[in-house]
Amino acid sequence: MRQWPVKLLLVHPKAEFMRDKKIVVAADCAILVDKEIADRFEKETVLIGCPMLEDPKRIYEKIKLLMSDGDFREVEIYTMEVPCCQALHMMVERERGDKETKRFIVRVSGEVEEYTGVVDESMIEAEKKAHRGF
Repeated sequence: MRQWPVKLLLVHPKAEFMRDKKIVVAADCAILVDKEIADRFEKETVLIGCPMLEDPKRIYEKIKLLMSDGDFREVEIYTMEVPCCQALHMMVERERGDKETKRFIVRVSGEVEEYTGVVDESMIEAEKKAHRGF
């Protein structure tokens, strides 16, 4: 682990470990899908959260605060392919200001793709499968 805390809701916007760096905002699940993905973040400042299991309003307010007061220069967003995760993309995009952003989705298979902003049929199917338990 590069820094502590890692939970988005616990991080202070002026935390030293973010100063003049790129940060990664990721859905909790997205960095745990497989080891290659976790290794990708080995030297990055990673902040994790879940818009489904945590209060989305609190997450949005924290992202808003981070984007306005944070001393970092770039943000990468990683979410799972399920539609409920896409809220993280929308929150960061809405509040990013002049910070450069790159957006990615992590497929359940572990494949990482650039996120186009479109929820496709496979994303909807992945969510249905997850909620049905098979």
